Amino acid sequence: MSDAEPGLRERKRRATRLAIQQAALRIAIEEGLAAVTVDEISRRADVSPRTFFNYFPNKEGAILGDDPTLPDDDTLADFVAGGPTGDLLADLGALLVHSTRELIEERGLIEERQQVLRAAPELFSRRMESMKEFQVAIEGAIVARFAAAADGAPDASGEPPERRRRARLASLVALAALRHAWWEWSDAGSDTHLVDELERSFADLDALVSRSLV
Repeated sequence: MSDAEPGLRERKRRATRLAIQQAALRIAIEEGLAAVTVDEISRRADVSPRTFFNYFPNKEGAILGDDPTLPDDDTLADFVAGGPTGDLLADLGALLVHSTRELIEERGLIEERQQVLRAAPELFSRRMESMKEFQVAIEGAIVARFAAAADGAPDASGEPPERRRRARLASLVALAALRHAWWEWSDAGSDTHLVDELERSFADLDALVSRSLV
């Protein structure tokens, strides 16, 4: 990974967040969703209910865990302005790498969450809706980038309806690469990091689209 390792405070924060999610999922698996309460999650995670609410708004949030979100700092502004490389797919990869660095990296957690979601269609629907919201946010960032590029090169991104169409396609391709990285990472069974797999997935995607396939 290119970024420095997190400090002690950050490692403790992530450990607490992981413990809360593990507790919520294991209660659901062992005793059913009806048995999942904030008090029971807190007891098993060895935190207070007040600490629980510092991390999640409700028990469903602890079960569903974290979805990626776009950064709200200079990283997003740089992307909209055409950075960091000027290549859309490469820059989307960098943006999603930044977005996924905050996600909990625990393969067992993924397996347990999938088990719970398979038995809870309402929670699965919520997860799909949150990913749809993420796709719309990516699409919006790409549209903004196209609009910024059009200021200097009118034919670079097409007319506004064409920009939206291309942005939607690019956002869906980016999410497919993210899903591919999740699959590869969860199946790897090694010490690889999710962001490393995401970087590899976008590199593979770039190799595929930059040459003719026979």
